[in-house]
Amino acid sequence: MVDFIIKYWIEILLTSVTSGVIYIFKQYIGLKNGLKALLKNEIVRIYDRQEELGYCPSYMKENIKEMYENYHKLGGNGLVTNKK
Repeated sequence: MVDFIIKYWIEILLTSVTSGVIYIFKQYIGLKNGLKALLKNEIVRIYDRQEELGYCPSYMKENIKEMYENYHKLGGNGLVTNKK
């Protein structure tokens, strides 16, 4: 009887832990994809604005460079690299 109870408690516990890990992983992927989309949008927006003005200050170039590096660390697809 005790073996029966322990067996099912272990199954319930492992199922709960697995479900929790899957939930956290899905949240992580969603946040990662959202951040990647925001970075891409901001890089393209800044590029379009600076191209319209005809110049880009050095502080803005540093900011764009940092966003670009982080975008690619998150698995960016290269759209920003080919922006012309």
